[in-house]
Amino acid sequence: MSESIYTLRVSRAAAGAYPTISDALAAADQLYPDAEQPVMIRVEPGEYRERVEIRRPHVTIEGETADSVRIVGSLGAKMPSEDGSGVDGTLGTFRTYTVLVDADDVRLENLTIENDAGDGREVGQAIALYADGDCLVVDACCIKGHQDTLFLGPLPPHEAKPGGFIGPKQYAPRRVGRQYFRRCRIEGDVDFIFGGARAYFEGCEIRSLNRDMDVNGYVTAGAAPQGGTQPAASTPKGEPYGFVFHGCSFTAPDGVAPDSVYLGRPWREWAQTALIDCWLGRHIKREGWWDWNKPAAHNCAQYAGAILYGPAGDTTGWVPWANELDVMAAAGYAREQVLAGVDGWDPEGGDGDAVETAGLSANGRTVHIETYCEDEPALRARLKREGRSAAFAGKTPADFEAWRIATRTRLYDVLGLSLMDRVPIEIRELSRVRVAGGIVRTHAMLQVERDVWMPFYLLEPSHPKLDERGLKRCYICPHGHQGAGAASVAGVAGVPAVDDAVRKFNYDYGLRLARMGYVTVCPDARGWGYRRDWKGQGDDENSYLRGTCLNQARMAEPLGLTVAGLNAWDNMRLIDYLEARGDIAMDDLGCFGFSGGGYMTLYLAALDPRVRKAFVSGYLYGVDDSLLHLNGNCSCNYTPGLWRLLDMGDIASLIAPRPLLVQSCEEDHLNGSRGLKNVGEQLEIVRDAYKLLGRRDGLRHEVCPGEHHLGVAHLAEDIEWLDSHVAECARA
Repeated sequence: MSESIYTLRVSRAAAGAYPTISDALAAADQLYPDAEQPVMIRVEPGEYRERVEIRRPHVTIEGETADSVRIVGSLGAKMPSEDGSGVDGTLGTFRTYTVLVDADDVRLENLTIENDAGDGREVGQAIALYADGDCLVVDACCIKGHQDTLFLGPLPPHEAKPGGFIGPKQYAPRRVGRQYFRRCRIEGDVDFIFGGARAYFEGCEIRSLNRDMDVNGYVTAGAAPQGGTQPAASTPKGEPYGFVFHGCSFTAPDGVAPDSVYLGRPWREWAQTALIDCWLGRHIKREGWWDWNKPAAHNCAQYAGAILYGPAGDTTGWVPWANELDVMAAAGYAREQVLAGVDGWDPEGGDGDAVETAGLSANGRTVHIETYCEDEPALRARLKREGRSAAFAGKTPADFEAWRIATRTRLYDVLGLSLMDRVPIEIRELSRVRVAGGIVRTHAMLQVERDVWMPFYLLEPSHPKLDERGLKRCYICPHGHQGAGAASVAGVAGVPAVDDAVRKFNYDYGLRLARMGYVTVCPDARGWGYRRDWKGQGDDENSYLRGTCLNQARMAEPLGLTVAGLNAWDNMRLIDYLEARGDIAMDDLGCFGFSGGGYMTLYLAALDPRVRKAFVSGYLYGVDDSLLHLNGNCSCNYTPGLWRLLDMGDIASLIAPRPLLVQSCEEDHLNGSRGLKNVGEQLEIVRDAYKLLGRRDGLRHEVCPGEHHLGVAHLAEDIEWLDSHVAECARA
């Protein structure tokens, strides 16, 4: 979809924007009456308490991040209806929704959709998302409620009791839609995923809330909409699939009792649910499923699982009328097969995401890493081998004065790069998988110095962008400091804690660029991801996501080294590797990073002219306001002696005249107390350098709404701008 056509903006405060999503939808119908024309609605951060009804096809509603954009309703089934209709004059289930999708080809992305009416025992059923359309995509969203959180239409053919279906689709034809949920978190307690759609859940977290009951809840309640006239143990004609969960993790917060939650029960006898390559927490009941006192379901319902992991991954205790699938049968539940229909629809356009389900730790939200590629042993060996190499060894005052002058000179090399040992390029491949869109993701290690290896992900599109010589265009994508290292940037799916970080910060920018056709390389920095040292190892979410470089700093700095220098060195060795491949357009090489990845992009581009374009997000501000005053950033930001010499604007000036795009967020706490004024002062230093070199248009500053995150609303245009200015810079 083109940003310049049929794009509407929603904001609580911005002038010229629509104040509600409903207002934007109404405006779309008035401004663009052709319903076949796609419409994009971009929603800025905020809480939107409204009921949203999407009845127009080809609509995309996209927020900045799922954490920052919340659509909230608070209706429950037991509440009285305004006109007295319904069973006992109450709303009933199907009039409680926060968001209704009653159209085809709708996409929801980076949103929280919530019904906060409360506990179903008090307020009854309370739907957050009512989805009844074909080719629906829900990506990186949080769907929150208690009972009946997510309804996947259509309704069953007949009511169990009169008036039970009162709502927007009560009399509508029962049309089975295809619905795709990717990397979402869906939470509730009783039947919180229910309905009759053909729905595929990929890399999602399915989170059961606590009710403090012996039977704490039910995840799914399925209903095949056509009823059933087929022989026992077969599916209704034309509907071979119901709900399919692939690479999902079924989790619960602390306090949910073990063996207390059923995976599902049949809302109607012909329910269908399959779990493929999923992780099941200890809260899931050993028997798996309940028949809801419907013996006929034993011959009709199809509950199945294959390749299951976790504390409840053993299916030997499942009820006898549920099926354990073999690997061959499980292959029949691939996304492209389940969702194909007659038109071959595949929302991801290729192979599915490879997931890490098998390795999830006991909390169901992180991966238990058994082997760590840490570098502490190498640093300790360096201390033994090189410690005190420049200690004073003279005998006279003149000797001391000479030593002092020489030592002072050496201290100017504050990053310590002159002390590094260059080693031959050596690569060790760890794994290789094909992910969505035909992208090949390779996990490998590069030797960067003696005894030190750097793990990285290499993403290679099936149809890469090429220059006029047929060489591949490439970006190095260092990671930030709150997303479990390179895995988040490379888009590794199925780790709920990482998925949360991706939804909050848009951390998967390496995968985003690969989907645009660029080869991307996503390295693990020292102290992060697979390079965590022993002090940071463990499955706890905080340590898993954030890592630390404090220990590296404490060991490196007395040796004349710095973390910033070590990371710059590693990334320079990565450039050496790309150069040696022979298939990369080195005169077009880019570096793209957010937050801590922005810091590494800034230093790498400043130090190595082989980087021809740079995208720095969430990292350009004065050290006084942002690093000294806040004093809460990672140790890699604090290089001894550096700030006496240079501020951030000075370092960024070293990139001129190569194209540089700097992205800031209006409410980013890292900007310091003066906010964007602090950023602006540093940008003026950089602008002066670009003006002096006659390339004032080679610097671009983009401001995004909201707090610390990577802005993706204009990502395609930003990358196009960088590409075009590389060519202009080369011509100049």
